[in-house]
Amino acid sequence: MSKEMKVSFPGGKEVTMGDLISFIYGLPKSDIDVLQVLISQKRRMSSDEIADVLKVSKASINKSLNNLYDKGLILREKEEAGEEKKKGRPSYIYWVDGERLYEKLERDLETLASQIKKELEERMQSI
Repeated sequence: MSKEMKVSFPGGKEVTMGDLISFIYGLPKSDIDVLQVLISQKRRMSSDEIADVLKVSKASINKSLNNLYDKGLILREKEEAGEEKKKGRPSYIYWVDGERLYEKLERDLETLASQIKKELEERMQSI
């Protein structure tokens, strides 16, 4: 996704992977930007690091990270608190597991194809 990887549909239309994922999961561009950073960096990152890369506020990054996590597109784990950070909200480290993301996309697209097939079959019976 980081190099504008494109997907071609049977009719010849091409879309970027970011646009496809955005459409499937109803994600805004800001969420796709965060996902692309995690994919391109190929490492675990804090919200501060992602905010630095994208040059945006940590608050907007956290909203995107929570949305991506809730949709199952990224993983996270609690960051170990150092001596200076014993109180407050927990900090997380985020990353993308490429194989897991691929499998999720594959499953979700198969579910979508099954729903389309079922809908078409129902409509064809009423003709």
